[in-house]
This record gives sequence, structure tokens and C-alpha cells, in this order.
Amino acid sequence: MLAFNSSKERKRFLKESIIYYSLKIFGFIVRILPLWLSLLIGKFIGIVAYYFDAKHKGQAYANLKMAFADSKSPYEIRNITKELFLNYGQNFIELFRMPLMNSKRFEKYVSVEGKENIENSLKEGKGLILLAMHFGSWEMASLSCAMLQFPYKVMVKPQPKYSKLDDLLNTYRSCGGSVVLSRGAGTRDFVKSIKKNEVVGMVVDQGGRDGMLVPFFGRPASMSVGAIRLGLKLGVPICFAVVIRQKGAYHKMIIDKPLDLVDTGDTEKDVFESLSKVTKKMEGFICKYPSEYMWFYKIWKYSNKTNIAILFDGKTGHLRQSETVAKMVQKALAERDVEATSQIISVNFKGKYPARLFSLLTVFLHSFIYQGRLDFLNWFLTQESFDEIMSVKADFFISCGSSIAGLNSLVSKDHNAKSIVVLKPGLLRFNRFDLVVLPQHDEPEKKDLKARMAITKAAPNLITKEYLAEQSALLEKRYSHLKENVRVKIGLFVGGDSNNVFISENQIRVLINQIKNVAKDLKASLLVTTSRRTPSRIEQMLYRELKKNIVCPLLIIANQDNVPEAVGGILGLSDIVVVSGDSISMISEAASSGKKTIVFLPETRAKFLKIYNKHKLIVEILNEQGYILSTDVKNIGNSILGVAKNKLQTRAINDNKIILEAVREIV
Repeated sequence: MLAFNSSKERKRFLKESIIYYSLKIFGFIVRILPLWLSLLIGKFIGIVAYYFDAKHKGQAYANLKMAFADSKSPYEIRNITKELFLNYGQNFIELFRMPLMNSKRFEKYVSVEGKENIENSLKEGKGLILLAMHFGSWEMASLSCAMLQFPYKVMVKPQPKYSKLDDLLNTYRSCGGSVVLSRGAGTRDFVKSIKKNEVVGMVVDQGGRDGMLVPFFGRPASMSVGAIRLGLKLGVPICFAVVIRQKGAYHKMIIDKPLDLVDTGDTEKDVFESLSKVTKKMEGFICKYPSEYMWFYKIWKYSNKTNIAILFDGKTGHLRQSETVAKMVQKALAERDVEATSQIISVNFKGKYPARLFSLLTVFLHSFIYQGRLDFLNWFLTQESFDEIMSVKADFFISCGSSIAGLNSLVSKDHNAKSIVVLKPGLLRFNRFDLVVLPQHDEPEKKDLKARMAITKAAPNLITKEYLAEQSALLEKRYSHLKENVRVKIGLFVGGDSNNVFISENQIRVLINQIKNVAKDLKASLLVTTSRRTPSRIEQMLYRELKKNIVCPLLIIANQDNVPEAVGGILGLSDIVVVSGDSISMISEAASSGKKTIVFLPETRAKFLKIYNKHKLIVEILNEQGYILSTDVKNIGNSILGVAKNKLQTRAINDNKIILEAVREIV
């Protein structure tokens, strides 16, 4: 009687036993049925799996997308995925029918191209490694060599967890006279076989943790190095081979000439270069017969390079927040020795109404429905945006704002990628995303509390000491006269109109008056910049009053002057910062700079003060927490004096630490 150490072990044994005997019975039935009917059953199994095995279908489609996004349409990739399932349903059946294969049937169903390459290689007396990948009916390769009357052994990876199923599979592999060698334990037997001038079959893909990273469809993937190392060490010729389904039960086996291995004496470099030659061959066959490769596993799981796609809705503040999160993703990946690059994809809808309709539609779509069917995005997006999104290859998608949160959800699921959204994603549930970065003023609803969130004090931003120092140096390089200015500096950031708030001419008039007077009193210099949203009438007022004023050595009109380092440079050089409260992003950047920050509230368009105003809310919260000093524009002068004399203090926000911790959980 069997003894089990735990209930879990007992359950696994029972599960394996049920599967084992079910497969034995199924195999028996398949072998007594006509071949055409068996393969028809295989196709049926494949098509059922295609529609109901969402996990493997999603992984296969995402892999195909990563390989062919820039050369094939979603429609083509979807058809390849379906054909893949049909092929592997038939491969499954053919595995069970291997005991029926004999020389006569083999000659009928399998044509061999390159048999002479095996014969010529064996004439050298050093044996031969027949190198394959998980392509077509690759198990047929074992049978093929045996049927061709070559002494053949196949190296396989043992599955100790499911030993009975492993034994069953090896029984089929050994049909026709092949001998199965277990990887690791069979290395000694491998050497003996080579010395006996025998053929040994090995697979090169799925290298796992122990493999070597080599380029595969433009990105490093882990490949098995065993065959190449042994080939170089023992001088064994290596022939690459594939089995391709021609039609129905008919196959073609192609055996290439021996590989020209790179042998310079630098082992690791030689293995890499030789293995790269192999992956080039793999790519060639896969590009020609894409539905024959086994796309079901995470091909680039162990890659040391990845890509981040930032979806940009046209709002600079949103872009900065997304870029901040992308930096944290890069930092978290770098801790795992993974290099991440980012690209910005501009999202442009055909109009206001298509954008709104799309946002509503994404609430009801499920990945089971839309994966591989993103052609419909062409109805909503401009052609340029559509083409860019369809050709992107990424493992992370990041967006900010509700207008493109739905697009983030769709494309990330289409790529089987991680999705991160900043701010509330509109009508979508938080659990549609891998991470939601949410400022504290955006309280989540009860239904979303279980989703993975990073609650920040303010909006994510790029502000660090290093960033400020770099931007300050760039600004001083552009405006060299700033280097000579050793006065106390007051940075002034003037925004513009927003959804619920605006800056009035009267406010600016009062602001200019007070800030000029306090600058004279403190013998301070003003460094001023506007934003892209600043109305022209406000720009004109600032230009008229400050451009030639001695207290203002720097005035940047954003709509006229292209100075990328304006914000970071002024923040870095200033001792005191004054910000208009119309931009949450700007408030957040100022409060994160470590500088004494004063925020004046803009005018509101609301007729009643009780109407929700997120700008006012976040200013009040940050003021209460001591990160900023909130004031009315009429009291700007007194507030600056109070801060300058250290009567009033503010402290710096550090949200990046919070975001980094949350990101580490999903990478």
C-alpha cells in the first residue's frame, strides 16, 4: 500500500493516475480508429481548446504579436493562432498513434530531405547531434531517425512531479527503436553514444534559467546551450532538423547540413555566436510556417531586455506622471538585471464623440471577445495612432487619465502585458489593471478596494535632487546670466484655464503687484514661466510688467519659447516657489522639489462652492499635511515674507518610494 506524506501529495497522485489511465484508454481508441477520423478528432480537440483555453490562447497570441506585430495584422495573427491549435490537436493524436508506425507507413507519410547530411556526418565517426525545436510534430523526429535505420537516442527533460505520465510519453518516444536519455543523468550515456557514432536528438529552445540569452525575433530569449557546448567540446557535428506538416497526416522532415560552429577558443563567446546562428535558422522556419511553432510558453520570460509603452493623451501633465511611473518600473526591473526601454505612443481619437463612445464600449468588452480583434480600433483612432498601436511590442503599458484607460486595458490584455494606470480609470473597475496609481484625493470606491493600488500624496512626477541639478545646469547654460545671480530666487509658475478653474486678469494684476514689491523688499530675483494653457491676455500682462523689470532676470512664455528645462531648472534654482493652483501636476512637482512652496487658489467656475473641485481639495489636503502653504492671491506677499523669514515651513513629498514598492510587486 502506498504511503503519502501529505494530503496534497495524495491528491496529486490521484490526479496523475486518473489522467494516466484516461490517456491510455484514449490512446487505445485513437489507434483502432481510421487515421482520417483520428486526425479529425485532433482538429476538434484543437478548435475546442482555441475557444475555451483562454490562458494558452492568450499566451500564444501575445507571443505571435511580439514576434510579428510589425509585419502582420491582428487578423493574420489571429488566424495563425487558430491554425496553431488545429496543428497541435493533430500532433497530440499522432503521438498516441506512434506505436502503429512502421517502415512502410513512414515512407508513405513522411518525406525526408537531407538524409545524406546524417550519412555524411556519421562517416566522420564522431556521432551526430540532431538539433530540433518545438516545431511541427517534433516528436516525429525521434521516430524518423529510427525508421531511417540510424542508431538514435533522444535527450529529454525528466518530469519527476508526474513520473507516470513521463514514463508513458517516453514509451511513445521509444517506438521504432529510439532510446530515451534523461537530461542530466543521461550525460554519461550521451558521451558513450557519441563515441559509438550514434545520433542523439536534442531540443534547443526553452532554455529556462540555465539557458543562454540570444536574440530571437529582435529580443533576447533563453535557449538551451547543451548541444552547442558538447559540439564544441567533443567536435561533434550538429545538424538542425524540423518536421513540417504538409497536409493532413503527411509530413516533411528537413535535415540541414552540419552547422558551421564558431570556435575561436573563447568558449562563452563561441557558444553565443553559434547559438545565434541556430536562432536565425529557427526564425527562418518559423517565419515561413508560423503556426507550426509551439507558442504556448513564455518565450521571453528570462529575457534581460523589455519594453514599456506609454500611452499619451496629449496632456503634458499626464505624460509626466506616466513617465514617472515608467522610471519606477525601469528601476524595479534594473534590480533584477533587466534593461527596460520606453516609448511614447500618442493616442489621437477621430473626434470627441468617438472618444466618448470608445470609453463606454470598453466597459463591456472582455479579453475573450476582443483579443486578436483590435482592428475595430480603426473606427475610433486616427490612422497614424492606429498603426502605431498595432505595431508596438511591449510588456508594460502605462497611461494616465480616464480617456485612454480603456485603451490601456485592451492593448495590455492583447499583449498579455502588465497594465498600469494613473488616476481613476473612468467607468472601468480597478481590477482590470495590474496596478492603479491613485493620488490621495481620489478616494477609491468600496468595490475597488481589493485591487492593487499605490496611494500617493500627490500626482507622480520626475522631481528628484539629481533631476533638479541636471535641469538647473541646462537652464544656466541656456541663460548664462543666471550663473552670476546670487540673490534669493523666487520661482513663479503661472498656469491657465482648466475644467473647473481659471486664473483671472484681476488675480494676475494683484499677483504681479505683490510679488514685485516683496522681491524688492527681500532683494530677490524672480524666475517666471507660464504654461501651454496660459491665455494670451495673461501672457501679455506678464510680459508687459516683468520682461524688462530689474527684479525679473528670467521670463519664459511657454507658447513662444521652447525651453524643455524651464520647469525643472526654475525649481532647482529657486529658494521659494509660488504656483497657481490650477495644475495638480505643477503643484505636485513643486511640493516634491523640497523647496518652500506657496500655492494660490485660482477662480472657480462653479456657481456654488459645494460643487466638487479637485484642485481646491488637493490644495487643502496638502496644506493640512504641511507639504505646501495655501493662500489667497491677496496674501501672496505676506506668505512669501513669512516663508523667507522661516516663520512658515513646508516639507517635501516623496511619492516615488511608494510607487516603486508597488511596482516591485508586479514585475
